Amino acid sequence: MLSVELSQFEQQKQELQASFRERGYAFHHQIDAPGRIWRNLYAEAEEIFVALTSGMSIGINGRIFNLEPFKEFYIPAGQSYDIVGRCPDECQWMHAYDLAEISVRSRLMRKSGLLTVDDYNFLNEE
Repeated sequence: MLSVELSQFEQQKQELQASFRERGYAFHHQIDAPGRIWRNLYAEAEEIFVALTSGMSIGINGRIFNLEPFKEFYIPAGQSYDIVGRCPDECQWMHAYDLAEISVRSRLMRKSGLLTVDDYNFLNEE
């Protein structure tokens, strides 16, 4: 039974990756330990976040959005946000953005495809 679940998980993940490629999006697959929090991230362009495992949340302006696995969650351009992983085991998720909508310089600053507010501000100082 476990191998059937794993193959279905892998199939869904591959379909999601194909969808991102078709849209011209760069994407990153992240695997974190439970309890990991990514704070003060910045969406330079509209970004898509997809939890692959249950227990993932996005925090925006003090609101917490609990995410369902394999459902796309859109983060508007210009928005800061946090990613919170409260998964029972490992937390898996994908993050995608339109390469044409972000600066070349910010691509170099991104960690696991993510851009922090501080890095964005540093890149845009005059």
